[in-house]
Amino acid sequence: MRATVTQNEALRLLRREHQAVYALIAELSHEEMTRGDTIRHGLYADQRCSFKDLLAHLICYEAFTLAAIADWQRGRQHWVIDAARDARQSRDIHYGGISERAGLSLREQLDEYRRVGTALEERIAALCEADWRSEPTFAMSRAYDLGGMIENVMVTPPRPMYRHLPVHVPDAADYIGSLRAASER
Repeated sequence: MRATVTQNEALRLLRREHQAVYALIAELSHEEMTRGDTIRHGLYADQRCSFKDLLAHLICYEAFTLAAIADWQRGRQHWVIDAARDARQSRDIHYGGISERAGLSLREQLDEYRRVGTALEERIAALCEADWRSEPTFAMSRAYDLGGMIENVMVTPPRPMYRHLPVHVPDAADYIGSLRAASER
């Protein structure tokens, strides 16, 4: 898979994603972020996720992307590249990202989201377009360049390009309104 956007466009969209998440965080109270069963979109039918759980999910994909970039640059293929294309492994990644962070406090998870997001932005910003379009130095089952590999991990359909939040919270104002209406009952 070849990158479908430039490195600069990927970075712009990722920053837009982070800004949208930070704006939502700024609007929500601790109770609203930790209240269970508030995320209604883009999850497996058996999930009852809070916003905090959603943050764990978002962190998971960005952390795996960082690890996959580091391995790529060291001449190794990270396991998540193929796993992201496999339905069962993709489901395991999804649930694993949430369960691995379940014991974190909200503050710890917010801190991790900021750390991982900042690190990913910095890593992508440090790449030039030649890096972005670089071929792997190791054998792979599919043809990828670095940008395409990143898209494979971060932008699995139906996600918009580098925008994961809208899959789960299509309209932030509606989401906030639903949280507040539920607490008034």
